[in-house]
Amino acid sequence: MVQHARGSAALIVLILLAGVVLSIANVGALLLTIERVPGHEEVLSLADRFRFSPLACTWLAAAPVVFSTLIALLVARLPTAPAPDAPAATAPAGPPSPAPALRLLALLQQEGRFIDFIAEDIDGYSDEQVGTAVRSIHAGCRKALRERVELQRILPDDEGSTVVVDQSFDPAAVRLTGNVAGEPPFRGTLQHGGWRASKVVLPESPGGLDPAIIAPAEVEIA
Repeated sequence: MVQHARGSAALIVLILLAGVVLSIANVGALLLTIERVPGHEEVLSLADRFRFSPLACTWLAAAPVVFSTLIALLVARLPTAPAPDAPAATAPAGPPSPAPALRLLALLQQEGRFIDFIAEDIDGYSDEQVGTAVRSIHAGCRKALRERVELQRILPDDEGSTVVVDQSFDPAAVRLTGNVAGEPPFRGTLQHGGWRASKVVLPESPGGLDPAIIAPAEVEIA
């Protein structure tokens, strides 16, 4: 039962991490897009880009985090199947604790001030200022991820190379796209090597503290 709970917590952590990484990647991609619009010679600022397409900019920055959080909440609510040799439960189990997901957010805030960045209105900042902030957030979140989650590629081949998917492949680990017909083995081009968490280490929540507090308020006394 404990192993099932740990597996669910690790899956929730990976879902949230995927949303965080995708959100940061989207902001970086937005900064690297074409700087000029046909008919306009001036370089577009981030605020100008937002005015041209506010829905697209909001979607790129916020949607990955929102959707990954929703998916993580849905996964947390799924019932946990007991192990085959586990004794019959005498009482219904309570809902899964959101503490692991909240601890992950606390780590990303502590190392990369991720929540501050997402909550900040960046329309008034220049591209250079936003780019500097993204670099700092990327470094902090990367440090938090490397120290707590050990990741391995599902397929170690280089992206763009030809790979063979044999009959014993796991559909949850390898997603087939394009013209999929017939039975495996399949031969195709690797678009992304995928990620698998081989180890997840999150600090325990200190006893007696509210796990919903992601980062405490700071007050400097003169």
